[in-house]
Amino acid sequence: MSFYPFQFKAPVTRQHMGKELYYTVVVLPADLEPHLPFDRFPRLRVEGEVDGVPIEGTFMPGGGYFYLMTPRKLLKKLGKEVGDEVKVEFGVADQDAVHMPPELAEALGDAPDLAEIWNSWTPGKRRGYAHRVTSAKAAATKARRVAEILDLLAG
Repeated sequence: MSFYPFQFKAPVTRQHMGKELYYTVVVLPADLEPHLPFDRFPRLRVEGEVDGVPIEGTFMPGGGYFYLMTPRKLLKKLGKEVGDEVKVEFGVADQDAVHMPPELAEALGDAPDLAEIWNSWTPGKRRGYAHRVTSAKAAATKARRVAEILDLLAG
């Protein structure tokens, strides 16, 4: 029995973004759509698992359907590729949650005036900048990106 309230199986497909650019995705079955709050959140953040591997993602609108990106790194971990079926189990996540990288949280803790500006930004904007820090591999790159964000907040 699944811990998550929603589950489905679907093949990994390509979501084309031009002639040669595409993302690998799974499409949400239409019969699940009425049970989810797409009317309030057209880009619905979810937490769950794909074939048992934990994920955090977003169901995005795709012209009459919703899809969840399945990055190459995830597919490699699963040993899956386009056309293979995966089991997706998920629940609706807190739509306002922002996972703060420790480096950025510490810097904002030392600058309450900048933290106030940070907190005035939308959750999506804060998530984007937080991701910019967490996506860096080297500590020096993370520190540089935190400094860039602080400069942006100060400006």
